[in-house]
Amino acid sequence: MSVNWDFFDKFEKITDIYLPSRGEGENMASQIVTAVSKLVYKWYNDGDVFDNVHSPMTGWANDLSSYANWLARYTEAEPILDGICDCFNDDDYEELLMNLANALLDEKELERFALQPKVGSIYNCKGYFEFSDCPEEDEEEDLYW
Repeated sequence: MSVNWDFFDKFEKITDIYLPSRGEGENMASQIVTAVSKLVYKWYNDGDVFDNVHSPMTGWANDLSSYANWLARYTEAEPILDGICDCFNDDDYEELLMNLANALLDEKELERFALQPKVGSIYNCKGYFEFSDCPEEDEEEDLYW
């Protein structure tokens, strides 16, 4: 299955409403849209993935793990995000992002989340998902311990 950037055009109205011009916004809907948009944007523009430690995907240069950790903690997205461990190529990861967007960028659900104040920070959320500048080196270190 091949997904491309054009798939995400259907969420343009939602991003127009909920994506703040900067920062993460003041409610959960804006946080959700910001986090999902960041994951999608950084993949298509830089080749970044949100976890290059627990997955076969190597990612690139930017740590996106906090966005995924926040989504896993505060939304129902954890089962989708856990799919990173089964992403072996670009198509797999793009399908994960498509499923994430379909699940979280629902207009009715975002209306409900817009009534809830922001919680935590999408920029500083610890959890299972991790990023390493040199994931192969980390794996080699683990072998010695």
